[in-house]
Amino acid sequence: MPALNSSYKRLSLFTGTGERKYLNEAERDRFLKTVPILENPIEQTYCEMLFWTGCRVSEALSLTHQHIDLEERMVIIRSLKKRSKQKGPQYRPVPIPDHFADSLNEVHSVGIHHMTGSVERLWDFSRTTAWVRINTVMKAANIKGAMACGRGLRHSYGVHAALKGIPETRIQRWLGHENLETTSIYLDIAGPEDRAIAERMWE
Repeated sequence: MPALNSSYKRLSLFTGTGERKYLNEAERDRFLKTVPILENPIEQTYCEMLFWTGCRVSEALSLTHQHIDLEERMVIIRSLKKRSKQKGPQYRPVPIPDHFADSLNEVHSVGIHHMTGSVERLWDFSRTTAWVRINTVMKAANIKGAMACGRGLRHSYGVHAALKGIPETRIQRWLGHENLETTSIYLDIAGPEDRAIAERMWE
């Protein structure tokens, strides 16, 4: 087995003191159910985009109406952190649930903007505002600690996908990881998630 590179060795789903960096299944459920605490539907869809795609805060903020494929029920995300030798922007299609695609169309008038060729961003607020809105939902959902942030949502997406048996290479593609070593951290799960996997042996 080839040696892992130094950057991979520093990656972990736990802090130096053993605290989780990802939301577990119960916390994911609470977060999604608490999103409506944000009165502005546009802010709601932003938080839901992070939840349903596992994209980075900045990746979501860079999305325009043209990046939403209503027919295929996909979001086309530009991978901002890929450092591949391939030149030019790199994009990855990530599937989203039908109901979320419908919400995006209703709240952001995606279909109409497609016809006009608009390239306006779906969310025109700053990273700071994005962090504040995520934090508002986390607090209201009683989610505290290292996982209570946008990166916690991203990690939880990877863990959730792994628990559902999604192939590792597919998770890699959806999250925009350059190499599979990065994606493999989602196999390093504990607590209720670890038990969920163990229960497969007990059935």
